[in-house]
Amino acid sequence: MKKLLAVMTLSLAASVASAEDLRVGTSADYPPWESVDAAGEVVGFDRDIGNEICKRIETNCTWQNQAYDGLLPGLQVGKFNLVISGVSINEERAQKVDFSVAYADAPNAMVVAAGSLVAEAKSAKDLQDKLAKVAIGVQTGTTHEQVVRAHFPDADVRVYDRPDQIADDVVAGRIDAGLMERSALEPLVKDRGADKLVYAGPLLTSADFPEFGKGQGVAIAKGNTELTAKVDKAVAEMLADGTIKTISEKWFGYDISKK
Repeated sequence: MKKLLAVMTLSLAASVASAEDLRVGTSADYPPWESVDAAGEVVGFDRDIGNEICKRIETNCTWQNQAYDGLLPGLQVGKFNLVISGVSINEERAQKVDFSVAYADAPNAMVVAAGSLVAEAKSAKDLQDKLAKVAIGVQTGTTHEQVVRAHFPDADVRVYDRPDQIADDVVAGRIDAGLMERSALEPLVKDRGADKLVYAGPLLTSADFPEFGKGQGVAIAKGNTELTAKVDKAVAEMLADGTIKTISEKWFGYDISKK
């Protein structure tokens, strides 16, 4: 009987622990935000942020990697408890999921082939004028896609699964420009070389195009107020004590923490 009770107790404890585990969804194709290393592990800025959040809310987190455009739908149907993947907070998304307070605020940039006259653009308006009626590449399901569709109405919008595909098509001349976060562009420009790929115009933020949102936050299923409060508290503490600043400097070389 004692043995049976012991087994039941262990089983109950395991069940409780399992109930507290959180599944974190990410799209590990956007270095240095998140990528997959040689060992097949998800690594990057968001992985470190997520691990620290999970540590502070005292729960075990398991990471699941999938295509970016399936992350928020997956969250809505219960596939994930959290999504941490450089997700920008904007009104359209906030109607479908809840967000933590923003932990980062990354600027965005347009990239073009070296020698393109678009590289001489001085403002967001200048970019809009120079990129009218051309092909612009964006990652599917991102705020970048929303921005191009809303503010470059005559452009031929080409959607891609991964940022590197956009960079390669710009270099090959299959598209005229690509829009993504500056931090994601940096390793692509460095790898392909400044003689092939260059930035065009200024850094772009929500001040230029409101679809860029209010910074990057942790996405949480609608109505889970207890989990949202815990994550909010952890993020606020991490911003206050400089943890996010330290993690961003590790991965980007500069501070992108939300001010």
